[in-house]
Amino acid sequence: MKSPMITKADYIPEQQKNGYTELQVLKSAAGFYIGTMYVEDGFEMPGSRDSGYFATKAEAEEHLRAITQDGAPTRMEP
Repeated sequence: MKSPMITKADYIPEQQKNGYTELQVLKSAAGFYIGTMYVEDGFEMPGSRDSGYFATKAEAEEHLRAITQDGAPTRMEP
């Protein structure tokens, strides 16, 4: 599933939107979260953070499953 934050963003050119990955579980110093990576010219960088932070990877994976199956909005806090 593509990030609704990216697909609905009118400030990102349509051709650039193709550089964002599907939603996935990612990790930062603050914890696990649902988001995307942006890939350009072979370089991968953070793209979007579409959820709050989760204490465990399992919690983030369960949230990702729920939003991709139910089509629930992202940006939900855990």
